[in-house]
Amino acid sequence: MAVGLAVENTATVVITATVLLLSSGVVLYAARSRRTDTTEETSPVVSLQNTVAGQNRVALVVPEGASIDALAAAVGLQALCKEWGVAARVLAEGEVTEEDGKAFCNIFDVDLTVIDDGTEGVDCDAAIAVGGGGAVPRLSNNPPVVAVIRHRPTAEENILTITRADDGSTSTTVTELVRESGLVPDQRVATALLYGIRAGTREFRRASGTNDYDAAGFLHTYADLGRIEDLRSPGVSGDTFDVLGDAIANRERRASLAVTNVGTVPSVSALEEASDSLLRLEGVSTAAVFGIHEETIVVSCRAEDVRVNAVDILDEAFDASETTGGNADAATARVPLGIFARVEGEHERTLDSLIDASTRKALFSAFEQS
Repeated sequence: MAVGLAVENTATVVITATVLLLSSGVVLYAARSRRTDTTEETSPVVSLQNTVAGQNRVALVVPEGASIDALAAAVGLQALCKEWGVAARVLAEGEVTEEDGKAFCNIFDVDLTVIDDGTEGVDCDAAIAVGGGGAVPRLSNNPPVVAVIRHRPTAEENILTITRADDGSTSTTVTELVRESGLVPDQRVATALLYGIRAGTREFRRASGTNDYDAAGFLHTYADLGRIEDLRSPGVSGDTFDVLGDAIANRERRASLAVTNVGTVPSVSALEEASDSLLRLEGVSTAAVFGIHEETIVVSCRAEDVRVNAVDILDEAFDASETTGGNADAATARVPLGIFARVEGEHERTLDSLIDASTRKALFSAFEQS
């Protein structure tokens, strides 16, 4: 069920019979028909309110490795649910791994609960999938997913789906729901949503229409702009700075995809920051950075182009049995080295060369087929 699809009632045909009594005593019936159009359109925010009405608690589920955009959208939806008298908690399909995502949760006091596929009973009556672009979480139907809210198109049957093709971020979509509901966001919610829009649209570089600018303008009045500037300029550790330098130096580009190898890394977040940085290069709209962390090849992929799905690229590049998580915009794959982790000396250099060549080939091939 996609919003806004019009909710159409069957048009009624009203027959009005007018009886005219003429002086001659002859009765004539003049009939005329009038078609009354009762077509009404249910707005997205009304549909959402009707969907969560009567629930005691709703789960707002963000993807694994949730982006700032998805987290901010969840904050906005949480405020909406509270306005409607429904409690809402934020759940994630996996850990938030990016440093800026962790900082966002700390600064905006997001109480995030990580769930697993086999998690039973999350103490909620219904769930809403927020952000991302991959498969909708099912949670073993406990609780049932009743709605999907994201800026990327999705096709789901028997589930309320709220998407707007011209939105560059899910935070934009949620901001419009807030505005349509008549809710005046407090400073925390407005600041989170505004930061979500700026992060989701890459500072409006990925804005595809006026919706993102309109939503940002609405939030500007209520948000703490100083806090947003602080969030936009986080400190970078020396190790991460070295990884960024290696990523740029070792990059290889084909069409709009840039791939690079950064060797051994101190943390997965360093890879993620490096892939984000490659997107700033001219002509690059998809980036993949790989390295070795704790005896595992880790690949971080970022996709700015709405036609490209980061999860699909990694699934195509590596065996389905390997661990892949994330969403259409940002995804991570992990391939354990296994017994090859014991290789040392000259053989280690040979292994590094093989990993570099095979991983680059797999990523470029997957991108071409996407």
